[in-house]
Amino acid sequence: MQGDAAALADLDRLYDVVKREKGKIDILFASAGDAEFASLANVTEEGFDKTFGLNVRGTLFTVQKALPLFNDGGSIMMNGSIAGIKGFANFGVYSASKAALRSFARTMAG
Repeated sequence: MQGDAAALADLDRLYDVVKREKGKIDILFASAGDAEFASLANVTEEGFDKTFGLNVRGTLFTVQKALPLFNDGGSIMMNGSIAGIKGFANFGVYSASKAALRSFARTMAG
């Protein structure tokens, strides 16, 4: 099934199909990654919104919308990046988006 993880309507359609065809989820691997590689001075509003929209918003709502379908003992994995821990030139927005995922994972596990 094709869709955009940043589009909540697409996620709703995905999970409607999963519920109808499989019923429940045992494992979810949420991975989204897009970036506008630019120095701080060159970050654009469009690039920032696209990166955070997919990497952070898309991953969060992918997980949130799956929760009602999980079997007891199910597992959620979110794909981050070392960029969320270590700073790299021209990767600031991407790095921040991956740091946000690390924070979500810690919050969800707590």
